[in-house]
Amino acid sequence: MLRLHSHGPLIGFGQALMRVLQFSGMLAAEEQKSQKLQLSHWSKLVEEFFVNSATLKLTLWKDNQKVEAKVFEVGTPVLPRFFLVTSQSGVKSMTLSLDGARERVIGHNQAVVQCVSAMWTYRYHNGYTVTLRGPFTAYVCLTSNTTQNGTSAAQSALPSALILKINHIQFDSNLYEKHVSVDVITGNRLDANKTPQVRNAPTPSPSVNGVGVLSQPQLPPPQTGQRDDERWEEPRITYERAFIPAEPVNAFGIPQATMRCLEVRSLARLRWRKSKMS
Repeated sequence: MLRLHSHGPLIGFGQALMRVLQFSGMLAAEEQKSQKLQLSHWSKLVEEFFVNSATLKLTLWKDNQKVEAKVFEVGTPVLPRFFLVTSQSGVKSMTLSLDGARERVIGHNQAVVQCVSAMWTYRYHNGYTVTLRGPFTAYVCLTSNTTQNGTSAAQSALPSALILKINHIQFDSNLYEKHVSVDVITGNRLDANKTPQVRNAPTPSPSVNGVGVLSQPQLPPPQTGQRDDERWEEPRITYERAFIPAEPVNAFGIPQATMRCLEVRSLARLRWRKSKMS
């Protein structure tokens, strides 16, 4: 846990970004497989990294086309369930990649972390890796080290300190990519002994002290009328009746159970807001 004492600037010089990356590191850990299937694990993680009133807002586009989008916004009480349902859907780890992220102070003990080309990567047990790409924003604030049940640091026998916690995360997925590991492809491989032709022509054989050096074998001349891009074969692997695991995500790039969780909780939050306004 990252606690800050009153020595030098407490936020705005990379501390908030470091805190977000610490959270990403916890999501990426794969050695806690059984714990990730327990709600208590995610409740503790959310309590450590988020304030009580934090929110998560996600925008997802269907089939990578800017035609139909779904926007979800859930609060802190829902976050443990969100991560639990995602893990139960076959996700073994998640990672936030924030290359080129910037941090700036926006108020007293508050900073925002922004990345225009962030990646939220989901790795699945069945060999799939799904990467959502888009702008990422996280608001981080400096708060006293108090647990969500109201116990202060002094009361809980922990050292008195300040701690950085996330107040809001917004991720707008512009597109998602699906990749599958070749290790999970099953079937009878037909061309295991074939060697594809190389792209580059063999170079002349040099000689060292009058002794010729072995060179690559000469390739057959190209056929008449054959284009340059057809002369060389790309390396290929051919299978007879190949099988790959079913895709673990829906048209929006996330597991269907995760979307259902977000839909129900977002609707409940919207109703709560309307009731507060009336």
